[in-house]
Amino acid sequence: MRFLDHHMLDPMPANYNFAYLYITGANDWLRKAVDAVTDGGVRLTQKAVDELMDGAPCDTRAPASARAALDRQQAHLRHQMLNFAEIAERAAQDTGAFNRDLEENACKIGGHEALGGVIRNMIARTAEMERKLAETRRETEQLKQDLDAARDDAARDSLTGLPNRRAIDRQLEALAQTGQPVAVAFCDIDHFKTINDRYGHAVGDRVLKVVAETLAEAMAPHPVGRFGGEEFVIIMPEIDEQQAYVLVETAREALRLRHFRLRETDEPIGQVTFSAGVAATCGDPCAALRQADANLYEAKRAGRDRTVFKLAA
Repeated sequence: MRFLDHHMLDPMPANYNFAYLYITGANDWLRKAVDAVTDGGVRLTQKAVDELMDGAPCDTRAPASARAALDRQQAHLRHQMLNFAEIAERAAQDTGAFNRDLEENACKIGGHEALGGVIRNMIARTAEMERKLAETRRETEQLKQDLDAARDDAARDSLTGLPNRRAIDRQLEALAQTGQPVAVAFCDIDHFKTINDRYGHAVGDRVLKVVAETLAEAMAPHPVGRFGGEEFVIIMPEIDEQQAYVLVETAREALRLRHFRLRETDEPIGQVTFSAGVAATCGDPCAALRQADANLYEAKRAGRDRTVFKLAA
């Protein structure tokens, strides 16, 4: 918390994870990268944190056990909030009923001024308690909504709206538990650095959004996530590598048909394409992802704008 407070970062799960990885020194790469950015007392920005996490090698991410523990803690906190909201609501209802009983019976006490004063005081206090309990219930409900929103934000890429790298990891881990067949595609936009260098990062961001939209539409209902930079991952349960290859090729052709122009001048940017590697497995989705990554590099070496597939072990 002190680390996040010093850098003025929001206390949300993704930032907790980042702070944990840095403070514990779980990976030397991340620690050195953060130290380089903050050299001279520079504060981290949220954008810098997101870019560091997206660009970090796989072993810098929290181990599966740590992520599972964080998920359990979030679920437990949400459950406790729901319980507290229910308790506050019941207490408010009971207090209101008690207050009404006092008011109804106060008139029966006639002639006992002192006792009547006590009851009137009790009525005022219980009314105030009822109001505060109702306010507490509303605040608790808002906290629950904020927690749900933070959990969703932590698993979603802020630029494209797609699931991010951490969400992809969780999906692959869940599939690994089931042991069901799954195909995975690794996609990378061709010559994306050239687009950024020539037209600027604002145009590059718009290209990323269009590519994300095209992939999501063409690959539905299979989930597409942004793995980092210009890389995307597609998870396709219950299909083999040949079926996955056909689907990815359909998405690749759909992108080739898109016409990209500069918003300000309507100048054509040219064709935007991607290369892809596809692999499938009957046991370990992470092995399929590694094989898909290797196949992607083979597609790049072969000239880009193509899909390569092989079966993972």
